[in-house]
Amino acid sequence: MPQSTFDTLIIGQGLAGSALAWHLIQAGQRVCVVDDRHASASSMVAAGLVNPLAGMRFNRRPEVPDWLAAADRWYGELQTGFGPRLFHPLPMLRLFRSAKQRRFYERSTEDPACRDLLGAAFAPDRCPEAVRAPFGGFGQYRTGYVDLPQLLLRMRAWLSALGCLVERALDCEQIECVAGGVRAEELHANRLIFCDGARLRFNRWFRDLPLAPDKGEILNVKIADWQTRHIINGAHWLVPLDNGEVRLGATHEHRQLDEHPTGAARQALLAGLAELLPTATSTQLVRHQAGIRPATSDRYPLIGAHPDCPNLWVFNGFGAHGALQAPWYAERLTAHLRSAVPLPAEADIRRFE
Repeated sequence: MPQSTFDTLIIGQGLAGSALAWHLIQAGQRVCVVDDRHASASSMVAAGLVNPLAGMRFNRRPEVPDWLAAADRWYGELQTGFGPRLFHPLPMLRLFRSAKQRRFYERSTEDPACRDLLGAAFAPDRCPEAVRAPFGGFGQYRTGYVDLPQLLLRMRAWLSALGCLVERALDCEQIECVAGGVRAEELHANRLIFCDGARLRFNRWFRDLPLAPDKGEILNVKIADWQTRHIINGAHWLVPLDNGEVRLGATHEHRQLDEHPTGAARQALLAGLAELLPTATSTQLVRHQAGIRPATSDRYPLIGAHPDCPNLWVFNGFGAHGALQAPWYAERLTAHLRSAVPLPAEADIRRFE
């Protein structure tokens, strides 16, 4: 490490830490990222879905245009800088899970802000892909997925080449607020920002924030004689990868919060696949992974400074929406730290005061 004093220390090189590091460095900040080689990064497991109409009611949040524009900018910059494509745009088929869910789609079609996101509805026997859709569904646009493991590995190499990466675990008990900033063992900075995902629940400064961690399990499978030109999103989702595999997810578990794959989740996912593709002749399990999403109670991230130690910050809580949201909020926090631009109110942790 060529120096030990920085403007910003970032703890964690998952998607949130990577996005924030990129934007701060582009703004001229001296940044150091401390990471334990992704020992518990949910970003290494997550599907990286970009879906601007999330949830059972297909709600479009007012920030969606900003999120999409910032995601386009950042993933475009990464492709220019790193070469291989990391964001894979793919249309999505949303399968209705009940007859009454069609009402939520019809309500969305009446919202002018949703019209560039929505395709036509289809009947159960008119699904564009060979999947079971007993209630029909509709097409959705501005969707896709980010190859998060590749993004993190390329960001890791870039940070290392810049001398901005320390690869080791950092004991939070060794972090001290001192005159002029923060000290973490031999590292000193004007500020320290926690981007370490679900471990926030053990953080003595920020553990009272309403994090709602959620364990998710995902399978990679190979399905014989089946290809799709869409992401399929029903009770489970299917994401076709460039290597011929399909990602199948995901489970949700709020009590047993560990990173160990379970037989019960594997069986539930494979049963969901059989429900979607009853005619599939052969399915090969390639990989089974588990991680803990750093979700929040209101599904907005957690950004801000500690009230008693203003040199300690949090940039966390993106849950399953990081691929869409993290680039824009990284831009906003960078602008706040550089030019005192106000933080977005929906993400500012002062909303919980």
